[in-house]
Amino acid sequence: MKTKKPDPKRAKKHLDKIYQLASQSRSPFEGMSDEEIIKKLRKSREDIWEEKFAAHS
Repeated sequence: MKTKKPDPKRAKKHLDKIYQLASQSRSPFEGMSDEEIIKKLRKSREDIWEEKFAAHS
């Protein structure tokens, strides 16, 4: 199987597209207070840990 050489110009084009899409999207925390953001992050972390441990049990 023949492998392709990395193309820096193509990679830069994709990276620019990702930056553009990220700059256009709104923050999921927009309009929230600091405490609300912390609560949401903690809840997300707990959900991830529960999924991770449930998969290993």
